[in-house]
Amino acid sequence: LVVSTAASDVGLGTARVPLLIQKLDGTRFDDAAGRLEVAYWSPGSPGSPFDSEGARVVSDLTWREWPVRGGAYTATMTFDAVGLWMVTVRAVDDDNLLPARTGILVKSKTEAPDIGDPAPLSTTKTIPANGNLRSITSAPEPDPDLYAISFDEAVGTGLPTVITFSTPAYCQSGTCGPQTEVLSKLDDAYKGRANFIHVEIFDNPEEMLATGDPSLGVEAGVIREWGFHTEPWTFVVDGSGIVVGRFEAFTTLIEIEESLAPVLEGAQ
Repeated sequence: LVVSTAASDVGLGTARVPLLIQKLDGTRFDDAAGRLEVAYWSPGSPGSPFDSEGARVVSDLTWREWPVRGGAYTATMTFDAVGLWMVTVRAVDDDNLLPARTGILVKSKTEAPDIGDPAPLSTTKTIPANGNLRSITSAPEPDPDLYAISFDEAVGTGLPTVITFSTPAYCQSGTCGPQTEVLSKLDDAYKGRANFIHVEIFDNPEEMLATGDPSLGVEAGVIREWGFHTEPWTFVVDGSGIVVGRFEAFTTLIEIEESLAPVLEGAQ
């Protein structure tokens, strides 16, 4: 097996960790959470075997189907020491599949807002006076609802807010477009009960699209306010402006709903 993580900003405490798992020959190993066991070790531990002292076995490994490139597994892990943690994955039903190992760098504090942190009260772009959404998003078919309210104003409504940072036309992972579509579906399902906001990664998407030159892209200032360095990112924020869910890389509608549902109930 081969494993990698999509977790570039992990701090002390409990974190959602996406895991990309495949076979050594490159073939996918999808939808097989029941066949896999994942364990992780703190810095300085041997990192094997699974029954060794200090091994922490993941109890909630879940397969998440993506609209592109198969999908990923997610696991909840708790980190209580700074440094490089080792993660090992093994197939419990096939000794011919050798275990795989990767590492997660855990920092004392995340750069992007962590769960329990107040979200930055950023002013995000809304529909311009001339109605030209191309000036604020690279989405091929922009959903006006996602640009109806600025994030700082959304927090002021007292309703929960889901905010996604992505660049549909220029995403390195190829998942920004689908992630923005997930946001639109959530808006359709929960309209009036929560705010849903898309923020384009680049400040000048219209210029980039018109020239066909992505090298002209200027990162939006709001990205620096939130402190992340990959895309896409999605955050669920409660009615008081506190982060209750943070998701790096593509995140399914169901997983976002799992984070949103409790704050929706609290807002009723």
